[in-house]
Amino acid sequence: MIQRFSIAKLFLLITLAAVGSLTVRQAFLGADWAKAVSLVVFAAVLWIVVHMCFGLIGYVFMQLAQSLTPEKGQSPFATDTPAPQIIPPKNVESE
Repeated sequence: MIQRFSIAKLFLLITLAAVGSLTVRQAFLGADWAKAVSLVVFAAVLWIVVHMCFGLIGYVFMQLAQSLTPEKGQSPFATDTPAPQIIPPKNVESE
């Protein structure tokens, strides 16, 4: 299904974009507070990207290790159906 956006979510997105644009503009104009906020946001985004790359590298190594190791043997007794009963169940109603 297609995601539906409410007007409140769109207003929030527009407000965040406007505040972000104002902050970046003030940073380019030389405001110290805007430089600090931009640096913190950039550092947080960089932190997320670095950890995503580490996760991707780990995933690639995990897939490589799984492809190089032989598959474990399966038990011949492991089936989709239960094992046959050696002793039949008692008929509780007849006793």
